[in-house]
Amino acid sequence: MDDLLTYNQRKKELIKAVSLPAAFFSIILFLRLAPLWVKEFYPVCVFTKLTKIYCPGCGTARSLEAMAKFDLWDAFLYNPFLCLFVIPLFVYLCVIYTLRARSGRYISSFLSSPKSALPVLILITGIWILRNIFPFRLSIS
Repeated sequence: MDDLLTYNQRKKELIKAVSLPAAFFSIILFLRLAPLWVKEFYPVCVFTKLTKIYCPGCGTARSLEAMAKFDLWDAFLYNPFLCLFVIPLFVYLCVIYTLRARSGRYISSFLSSPKSALPVLILITGIWILRNIFPFRLSIS
């Protein structure tokens, strides 16, 4: 029965389950309530500056800002990787951590397997290539 979690391990899983959505919604709330001058401090992608090619992370801040305004289409156009992969991954991890904390048992995640790295790499590379072929709405200087 080595799949049982100790009390401290259950606490850690519960902290993870609460921390992920708290961090995400804190960022969304900040971007929703932030004054307009904050946009001047959006980070500039060094990779894009040097190569004129968008990286998988380009448009993340603008995408989060669009989500804060409940404009999911614009959020997708600014950064499809964030909408298609990162947010569902956050939800998945929150569910796994909550189930582990409530059940007291270790619940295996597909991310625990080294086999999950290849599909993730293919997804990131595919979105990276597609966003540079098709004109997504990115106003990154």
